Amino acid sequence: MIKDLSGLLAKKYEELTVDEAVGLKSMQRSGDEIVFSEPVSINGRLYRLEDDVIFFSGNLSTTINTACGRCLEPVSEEIAMDFDEVVYAEGREEDYDLIVEPEGETFDLEEFIINILELKLPLKFLCDEDCKGLCPVCGTNLNTSQCNCNDEKIDERFAMLKNLFPDR
Repeated sequence: MIKDLSGLLAKKYEELTVDEAVGLKSMQRSGDEIVFSEPVSINGRLYRLEDDVIFFSGNLSTTINTACGRCLEPVSEEIAMDFDEVVYAEGREEDYDLIVEPEGETFDLEEFIINILELKLPLKFLCDEDCKGLCPVCGTNLNTSQCNCNDEKIDERFAMLKNLFPDR
């Protein structure tokens, strides 16, 4: 979805209101797939700060589905975040960190949304703050059952020291 900035740049109006629902299917992040279960709602305003710099302030919200970062169980989470970013800075790109590269006097709203989410989403989602994860030996989900694996690892260089205290 392309947003035209030419009216703002030509000073035909001071700001442009954005109220869109963008249907994204999924995105990849740190090797994990994030699936959007509803369109991303983005609301805000584009406004000119200087003659050649345009800011985009607003918020976005959606619901995502992904896997827990510890136990791989499905996680569904509502996301809502605010943003205030430069989307256009003709000839002054080195002064600003642009979230999306403009193409002429336009920018891609879908690319903007994906880049904002990549920057602001947590690195991993958890099914629960107290998630125990998977057993590193057998792969059992430790939230639902206990395994009998011996996860005691002894460095071979110190294995002889274990014989000093045989009753422990």
